[in-house]
Amino acid sequence: MNKKDLADIRKEFKLGAYMLPIKEVYSVYLKKDNGEIITRELNHFEMMDIEKQELYLENFKKILTGTLDSKIFELDFKNKTTIEQLDNNDDLEVEDGQEEDIDSTQQILYKALNENNESIAAYADKVVDKIAENYTYETDVVINFLRAEYYKGNKKKSMEAEESIDDFMQSIEFLLCSVNKVDVPKKALKLDYSDLTFKPNSALDMIINLKSPLDGFMFPSISAEYTDVNKAVYYSSKAKQMNSVFVEEVLGCNVKATAIEEKETFHAILNTVVGDSIKPDTMQEIYERMNEKLEMEEEIEDDEEPTVDMKEVEEVLKESGIENTEVVKSAFEELCGSDYEFKVKNIVPDFKSKSIKIENENTNITITPRDLSSIKQIKDKRGRKCLLIELNEDVQINGFKLETEEVDYI
Repeated sequence: MNKKDLADIRKEFKLGAYMLPIKEVYSVYLKKDNGEIITRELNHFEMMDIEKQELYLENFKKILTGTLDSKIFELDFKNKTTIEQLDNNDDLEVEDGQEEDIDSTQQILYKALNENNESIAAYADKVVDKIAENYTYETDVVINFLRAEYYKGNKKKSMEAEESIDDFMQSIEFLLCSVNKVDVPKKALKLDYSDLTFKPNSALDMIINLKSPLDGFMFPSISAEYTDVNKAVYYSSKAKQMNSVFVEEVLGCNVKATAIEEKETFHAILNTVVGDSIKPDTMQEIYERMNEKLEMEEEIEDDEEPTVDMKEVEEVLKESGIENTEVVKSAFEELCGSDYEFKVKNIVPDFKSKSIKIENENTNITITPRDLSSIKQIKDKRGRKCLLIELNEDVQINGFKLETEEVDYI
């Protein structure tokens, strides 16, 4: 699932959306202290009043809003499962050292979508039980579930016609879940319009914070060409940080590195290979070769996220003039595993902006990756370290051009 897939679905979360008919919404109020369920409510979406529909739409839309690998993560379920196994309740292919979960969240969610004569309530309650058993939130929570159908129009280029034509409309059923904080209202005075008198508000009127979900997920993962029942899309309220207990114990998925964690790991591998220092033009060469994969993706509009594995990283480093590449394998094995693949967009700075920071305690400069070769850290004849920047035009400070001085001591 990529950002375009997310954007296409997200834009349909509006009243009367023809391409996204919502069937059911199920809500459960869960107490934080004892895991007791206070109340449940199952509604057919079209039977709700418009104001309530709008609140739920805003809530579920949040689960699909955010940056990939920062707030939204496509995660693999721990067990490898085929459609036939899910349909027939066959034994799952279990990873070494793990026990088989005969009532896994993946199976529960799959059944919720494929048992056409039943509501999602019974299956959603099993997920709520997993949340109550494995994780305690700081407040009471309301857990919302949505069952909807997404009509995706697939366009293919006709070999005989000049224009694109609609080949078919794909119907995809999916589930969304959001975990929402319950706020206790502050003591306040309100106007009761029924008898036009001022009264204190009731402390029993709990407020469900639907604008900022704590956790959430979508099942199955949806891409441009297919759905994947072996993946779920997880939403985190905290950027660059996952609720690992929710991911592993409730969803039954493998925890995934965030974008910033991938970047840090890649830099640690580079540091192992090149040491503590590197020439700017070498760094530029590495980034440019990596960035070629992203540019190729944009040109061919490929839906697959470009990645680089251990061999490709070693090849890029060799082509960039780094000789000590034999330690790449050991660095991979130690830091992330020899079969790990980095998403290129997570480890390469943005080539369309000033994404490279040059800084120490006295200096803070930003440049584009393509300008790296125009800078050098040098030592002058007096032994002082200097930052040398090649300029195409005069530098301005507070609106004034700096005078150009000729020196003979560098």
